[in-house]
Amino acid sequence: MTMPRVEFRLMKAGHCTHPECVAQRGGRWASVMFPALCGLLRHPQRGWILFDTGYSSHFQDATQPFPERLYRWTTPFTLPREEVLAAQLQRLGIAPGDITHVVMSHLHGDHIAGVRDFPAARLIAMRAEVQAMDARSRFGNLVHGTLPALLPADFRQRVAYADDAAQVALPPELAPFEHGFDLFGDGSVLAVPLPGHSRGQIGIVFRKECDRLVFMSADACWGLAALRADRGPGWLARRIFDRSDRYEETFRRLRRMDAGSGAPWLIPSHCAQTWKDYDETR
Repeated sequence: MTMPRVEFRLMKAGHCTHPECVAQRGGRWASVMFPALCGLLRHPQRGWILFDTGYSSHFQDATQPFPERLYRWTTPFTLPREEVLAAQLQRLGIAPGDITHVVMSHLHGDHIAGVRDFPAARLIAMRAEVQAMDARSRFGNLVHGTLPALLPADFRQRVAYADDAAQVALPPELAPFEHGFDLFGDGSVLAVPLPGHSRGQIGIVFRKECDRLVFMSADACWGLAALRADRGPGWLARRIFDRSDRYEETFRRLRRMDAGSGAPWLIPSHCAQTWKDYDETR
Protein backbone atom coordinates (compact mmCIF):
# COMPACT_ATOMS: atom_id res chain seq x y z
CA MET A 1 0.00 0.00 0.00
CA THR A 2 1.31 3.42 -0.97
CA MET A 3 1.04 5.85 1.92
CA PRO A 4 0.51 9.53 1.06
CA ARG A 5 3.14 11.69 2.76
CA VAL A 6 2.22 14.10 5.54
CA GLU A 7 4.05 16.98 7.17
CA PHE A 8 5.01 16.29 10.78
CA ARG A 9 6.23 18.19 13.80
CA LEU A 10 6.82 16.72 17.25
CA MET A 11 5.64 18.97 20.06
CA LYS A 12 5.86 19.00 23.85
CA ALA A 13 2.98 20.26 25.99
CA GLY A 14 4.32 20.19 29.52
CA HIS A 15 5.73 17.34 31.57
CA CYS A 16 5.26 15.48 34.82
CA THR A 17 7.78 14.03 37.24
CA HIS A 18 7.79 10.62 38.84
CA PRO A 19 10.30 8.20 40.36
CA GLU A 20 12.17 6.45 37.58
CA CYS A 21 11.73 3.05 39.23
CA VAL A 22 7.96 3.27 38.70
CA ALA A 23 8.38 3.63 34.94
CA GLN A 24 11.08 0.98 34.53
CA ARG A 25 12.30 -1.98 36.53
CA GLY A 26 15.65 -1.32 38.14
CA GLY A 27 15.29 2.44 37.81
CA ARG A 28 16.26 5.00 40.42
CA TRP A 29 14.00 6.32 43.16
CA ALA A 30 14.91 9.82 42.03
CA SER A 31 12.20 11.71 40.16
CA VAL A 32 12.73 12.17 36.43
CA MET A 33 10.92 14.16 33.77
CA PHE A 34 8.31 12.58 31.51
CA PRO A 35 7.46 14.97 28.66
CA ALA A 36 3.94 15.01 27.25
CA LEU A 37 4.69 14.64 23.54
CA CYS A 38 2.15 15.33 20.80
CA GLY A 39 2.20 15.02 17.04
CA LEU A 40 1.16 17.77 14.63
CA LEU A 41 0.40 16.44 11.16
CA ARG A 42 -0.63 18.28 8.02
CA HIS A 43 -2.66 16.09 5.71
CA PRO A 44 -2.84 17.23 2.07
CA GLN A 45 -6.65 17.15 2.09
CA ARG A 46 -7.70 16.95 5.76
CA GLY A 47 -5.52 19.81 6.98
CA TRP A 48 -4.09 20.02 10.48
CA ILE A 49 -4.37 16.95 12.72
CA LEU A 50 -3.17 16.41 16.28
CA PHE A 51 -2.15 13.16 17.92
CA ASP A 52 -2.84 13.81 21.61
CA THR A 53 -2.74 17.23 23.25
CA GLY A 54 -0.62 16.84 26.39
CA TYR A 55 -1.25 18.99 29.44
CA SER A 56 -3.26 22.21 29.63
CA SER A 57 -4.77 24.43 32.31
CA HIS A 58 -7.84 22.20 32.14
CA PHE A 59 -5.81 19.49 33.90
CA GLN A 60 -5.31 21.85 36.84
CA ASP A 61 -9.05 22.49 36.97
CA ALA A 62 -10.02 18.82 36.65
CA THR A 63 -7.67 17.80 39.47
CA GLN A 64 -8.76 20.54 41.85
CA PRO A 65 -11.46 18.55 43.69
CA PHE A 66 -10.80 15.50 45.84
CA PRO A 67 -10.23 12.63 45.05
CA GLU A 68 -9.04 13.78 41.58
CA ARG A 69 -6.37 15.88 43.27
CA LEU A 70 -4.56 12.63 44.04
CA TYR A 71 -3.72 12.43 40.32
CA ARG A 72 -1.88 15.75 40.49
CA TRP A 73 -0.09 14.80 43.70
CA THR A 74 1.02 11.43 42.30
CA THR A 75 2.35 12.86 39.03
CA PRO A 76 3.11 16.58 39.61
CA PHE A 77 2.97 18.41 36.31
CA THR A 78 4.56 21.54 34.92
CA LEU A 79 3.28 23.52 31.94
CA PRO A 80 5.46 26.50 31.01
CA ARG A 81 3.55 29.28 29.29
CA GLU A 82 5.52 28.78 26.08
CA GLU A 83 4.55 25.09 25.97
CA VAL A 84 0.77 25.59 26.03
CA LEU A 85 -0.18 23.72 22.87
CA ALA A 86 -2.69 26.23 21.53
CA ALA A 87 -0.13 29.01 22.01
CA GLN A 88 2.56 27.00 20.21
CA LEU A 89 0.21 26.47 17.29
CA GLN A 90 -0.69 30.14 17.25
CA ARG A 91 3.00 30.98 16.82
CA LEU A 92 2.99 28.70 13.78
CA GLY A 93 0.03 30.57 12.34
CA ILE A 94 -2.44 27.80 13.22
CA ALA A 95 -5.65 28.87 14.97
CA PRO A 96 -7.53 26.45 17.26
CA GLY A 97 -10.30 26.21 14.69
CA ASP A 98 -7.81 25.07 12.05
CA ILE A 99 -7.35 21.71 13.79
CA THR A 100 -9.71 19.38 11.94
CA HIS A 101 -9.08 16.17 13.92
CA VAL A 102 -7.59 15.14 17.27
CA VAL A 103 -6.59 11.49 17.47
CA MET A 104 -6.65 10.52 21.14
CA SER A 105 -4.27 7.65 21.82
CA HIS A 106 -6.22 6.91 25.00
CA LEU A 107 -8.18 8.89 27.58
CA HIS A 108 -5.56 9.42 30.29
CA GLY A 109 -5.45 12.99 31.50
CA ASP A 110 -1.91 13.76 30.34
CA HIS A 111 -2.91 12.90 26.76
CA ILE A 112 -6.25 14.68 26.40
CA ALA A 113 -6.08 17.71 28.72
CA GLY A 114 -5.97 20.13 25.78
CA VAL A 115 -8.86 18.66 23.76
CA ARG A 116 -11.28 21.39 24.86
CA ASP A 117 -9.03 24.00 23.21
CA PHE A 118 -9.91 22.71 19.72
CA PRO A 119 -13.69 23.12 19.45
CA ALA A 120 -13.98 22.42 15.72
CA ALA A 121 -12.01 19.19 15.71
CA ARG A 122 -13.42 15.75 15.12
CA LEU A 123 -12.24 13.53 17.98
CA ILE A 124 -11.01 10.01 17.24
CA ALA A 125 -10.71 7.23 19.82
CA MET A 126 -11.22 3.49 20.09
CA ARG A 127 -14.73 2.44 21.04
CA ALA A 128 -13.47 0.16 23.82
CA GLU A 129 -11.63 3.08 25.43
CA VAL A 130 -14.81 5.15 25.68
CA GLN A 131 -16.88 2.18 26.82
CA ALA A 132 -14.40 1.40 29.59
CA MET A 133 -14.60 5.00 30.82
CA ASP A 134 -18.40 4.86 30.79
CA ALA A 135 -18.49 1.58 32.72
CA ARG A 136 -16.27 2.77 35.58
CA SER A 137 -17.16 4.77 38.66
CA ARG A 138 -15.65 8.18 39.37
CA PHE A 139 -13.02 6.57 41.59
CA GLY A 140 -12.47 3.74 39.12
CA ASN A 141 -11.69 6.23 36.38
CA LEU A 142 -9.27 8.06 38.68
CA VAL A 143 -7.43 4.82 39.48
CA HIS A 144 -7.06 4.24 35.75
CA GLY A 145 -5.81 7.76 35.05
CA THR A 146 -8.99 8.95 33.32
CA LEU A 147 -10.62 12.33 33.99
CA PRO A 148 -13.94 12.55 32.11
CA ALA A 149 -14.18 16.24 33.05
CA LEU A 150 -11.42 16.94 30.52
CA LEU A 151 -13.69 15.96 27.63
CA PRO A 152 -15.81 18.69 25.99
CA ALA A 153 -19.53 18.83 26.69
CA ASP A 154 -20.26 17.81 23.07
CA PHE A 155 -17.84 14.87 23.13
CA ARG A 156 -20.53 12.34 22.14
CA GLN A 157 -21.48 14.37 19.08
CA ARG A 158 -17.88 14.87 17.98
CA VAL A 159 -16.30 11.49 18.62
CA ALA A 160 -15.60 9.03 15.80
CA TYR A 161 -14.36 5.53 16.51
CA ALA A 162 -11.10 4.41 14.94
CA ASP A 163 -12.28 0.82 14.79
CA ASP A 164 -15.16 1.85 12.52
CA ALA A 165 -12.57 2.64 9.84
CA ALA A 166 -11.46 -0.02 7.36
CA GLN A 167 -8.94 -2.52 8.69
CA VAL A 168 -5.82 -2.67 6.53
CA ALA A 169 -2.46 -4.42 6.48
CA LEU A 170 0.37 -2.44 8.06
CA PRO A 171 3.70 -1.77 6.31
CA PRO A 172 6.05 -4.76 6.71
CA GLU A 173 8.48 -2.63 8.76
CA LEU A 174 5.94 -2.81 11.61
CA ALA A 175 5.99 -6.60 11.95
CA PRO A 176 4.92 -8.30 14.18
CA PHE A 177 2.08 -5.73 14.18
CA GLU A 178 -0.08 -6.78 11.24
CA HIS A 179 -3.26 -4.73 11.01
CA GLY A 180 -4.41 -1.20 11.66
CA PHE A 181 -7.33 1.11 10.89
CA ASP A 182 -7.19 3.50 7.94
CA LEU A 183 -8.43 6.66 9.68
CA PHE A 184 -8.93 8.83 6.60
CA GLY A 185 -9.55 6.19 3.96
CA ASP A 186 -6.42 6.96 1.95
CA GLY A 187 -3.69 5.04 3.79
CA SER A 188 -2.07 8.22 5.13
CA VAL A 189 -2.62 7.71 8.88
CA LEU A 190 -3.11 4.24 10.30
CA ALA A 191 -4.24 3.60 13.86
CA VAL A 192 -2.55 0.62 15.52
CA PRO A 193 -4.19 -1.05 18.57
CA LEU A 194 -1.77 -1.15 21.52
CA PRO A 195 -3.80 -2.73 24.33
CA GLY A 196 -2.78 -3.30 27.92
CA HIS A 197 -1.89 0.11 29.28
CA SER A 198 -5.51 1.08 28.73
CA ARG A 199 -8.45 -0.79 27.23
CA GLY A 200 -8.37 0.85 23.81
CA GLN A 201 -5.00 2.54 23.40
CA ILE A 202 -3.84 3.24 19.85
CA GLY A 203 -0.71 4.53 18.19
CA ILE A 204 -0.50 6.01 14.71
CA VAL A 205 1.72 5.23 11.72
CA PHE A 206 2.40 7.60 8.83
CA ARG A 207 5.13 8.63 6.39
CA LYS A 208 6.83 11.99 6.62
CA GLU A 209 7.49 13.99 3.47
CA CYS A 210 11.07 12.65 3.46
CA ASP A 211 9.55 9.13 3.23
CA ARG A 212 10.57 8.18 6.78
CA LEU A 213 8.03 5.90 8.45
CA VAL A 214 6.95 7.14 11.89
CA PHE A 215 5.21 5.18 14.65
CA MET A 216 3.88 7.22 17.56
CA SER A 217 3.35 4.52 20.18
CA ALA A 218 1.69 6.45 23.04
CA ASP A 219 2.25 4.67 26.39
CA ALA A 220 2.95 1.21 25.03
CA CYS A 221 6.40 1.97 26.42
CA TRP A 222 7.61 5.06 28.27
CA GLY A 223 11.13 5.33 26.95
CA LEU A 224 13.27 3.85 24.18
CA ALA A 225 16.21 3.04 26.47
CA ALA A 226 13.97 1.02 28.80
CA LEU A 227 12.35 -0.75 25.83
CA ARG A 228 15.71 -1.74 24.34
CA ALA A 229 16.97 -2.93 27.71
CA ASP A 230 13.76 -4.91 28.25
CA ARG A 231 12.97 -2.99 31.44
CA GLY A 232 9.24 -2.51 31.52
CA PRO A 233 7.31 -0.60 34.18
CA GLY A 234 7.50 -1.61 37.83
CA TRP A 235 4.72 -3.23 39.80
CA LEU A 236 3.27 0.06 41.04
CA ALA A 237 2.67 1.41 37.53
CA ARG A 238 1.03 -1.85 36.53
CA ARG A 239 -1.66 -1.27 39.13
CA ILE A 240 -3.27 1.30 36.84
CA PHE A 241 -2.98 -0.81 33.69
CA ASP A 242 -6.07 -2.28 32.14
CA ARG A 243 -4.38 -5.69 31.72
CA SER A 244 -0.74 -6.38 32.50
CA ASP A 245 -0.64 -9.51 30.35
CA ARG A 246 -1.77 -7.59 27.28
CA TYR A 247 0.67 -4.81 28.08
CA GLU A 248 3.50 -7.35 28.16
CA GLU A 249 2.48 -8.74 24.79
CA THR A 250 2.36 -5.25 23.25
CA PHE A 251 5.74 -4.41 24.82
CA ARG A 252 7.29 -7.60 23.37
CA ARG A 253 5.93 -6.76 19.92
CA LEU A 254 7.42 -3.27 20.10
CA ARG A 255 10.80 -4.75 21.04
CA ARG A 256 10.72 -7.13 18.07
CA MET A 257 9.68 -4.36 15.68
CA ASP A 258 12.30 -1.93 16.98
CA ALA A 259 15.04 -4.53 16.54
CA GLY A 260 13.98 -5.39 13.01
CA SER A 261 15.48 -4.30 9.73
CA GLY A 262 14.14 -0.95 8.57
CA ALA A 263 12.26 -0.30 11.81
CA PRO A 264 10.26 2.96 11.84
CA TRP A 265 11.08 6.01 13.93
CA LEU A 266 9.45 4.94 17.18
CA ILE A 267 8.17 7.80 19.35
CA PRO A 268 6.89 6.92 22.84
CA SER A 269 4.79 9.74 24.29
CA HIS A 270 6.96 10.27 27.37
CA CYS A 271 10.51 9.59 26.17
CA ALA A 272 12.75 12.43 27.39
CA GLN A 273 15.67 11.32 25.19
CA THR A 274 13.47 11.31 22.08
CA TRP A 275 12.42 14.89 22.82
CA LYS A 276 15.97 16.00 23.56
CA ASP A 277 17.28 14.52 20.31
CA TYR A 278 14.45 16.05 18.29
CA ASP A 279 14.69 19.46 19.93
CA GLU A 280 18.43 19.66 19.31
CA THR A 281 18.07 18.95 15.59
CA ARG A 282 15.23 21.36 14.81
